[in-house]
Amino acid sequence: LGLKLMHCGLTIKDIPQNFEEWITKWEQLVEKISLEKQIDEAYDKNDNKKTISLVSRYVKEFPNNADYLNKLGVLYANENNYKEAEKWYLKAIENGNLTAISNLADNYSQLKDYEKAIKYYKEYEKVADNPRNYTWIAAAYENLEDYKNAREWYFKALKTEKDGFSENHLGLMADNEGNQKEALKWYQASAQKGYLWGYSNLATTYIELGDYETAEKWVIKGLDLAKKSKDSDDTAVKKEMQDTYDYIQKVK
Repeated sequence: LGLKLMHCGLTIKDIPQNFEEWITKWEQLVEKISLEKQIDEAYDKNDNKKTISLVSRYVKEFPNNADYLNKLGVLYANENNYKEAEKWYLKAIENGNLTAISNLADNYSQLKDYEKAIKYYKEYEKVADNPRNYTWIAAAYENLEDYKNAREWYFKALKTEKDGFSENHLGLMADNEGNQKEALKWYQASAQKGYLWGYSNLATTYIELGDYETAEKWVIKGLDLAKKSKDSDDTAVKKEMQDTYDYIQKVK
């Protein structure tokens, strides 16, 4: 008996003096293990709705399990039900899940409540060493058109970021302010890191300046690089660059 209990995370000393209480505890453990197995199976099958149903049942029976409270928030966010996700992230945070702080900030960004997003990103920064957090804070400020604070956080991100995202957004802000020279500098820095939107924005800006030859050069480079990418997130930028290339051929 002791050996079997140990395999399930219990030992003899864990057995309550009241046998009925022990039976209840044992049944809860068996139910917990069974539910976790069903949740894993549904998740592996990408059955989000079934997974939500199972995790909802799980947190009802085990309401203090912070990991599953956070998981339920993620599942609702995957369904674009951000208000419901918010509720579960908050419960997860109350129970000590730190990842839920970042998830809640992302959730507020999706709801376009950027002030709250910034608040929770900054809370997350206090408890987690994640340089990408700088980018998320910067993007929230950018969406508020608070370019001064956005630049401050993008510059922080530049120290560790390698993909060119921040450079591209520094270019976009300069572009929005009518400073195309500054925009080109940042778009080129972004492209040099291999960021496809950097190439696309370079080409578009040169078209606006009437320099179709340089625009064509950058969009061709971008398209060549895009052919090597298998990232589904690059679909939009690939189409954008192809449209830009086609436009240049028509007006040349």
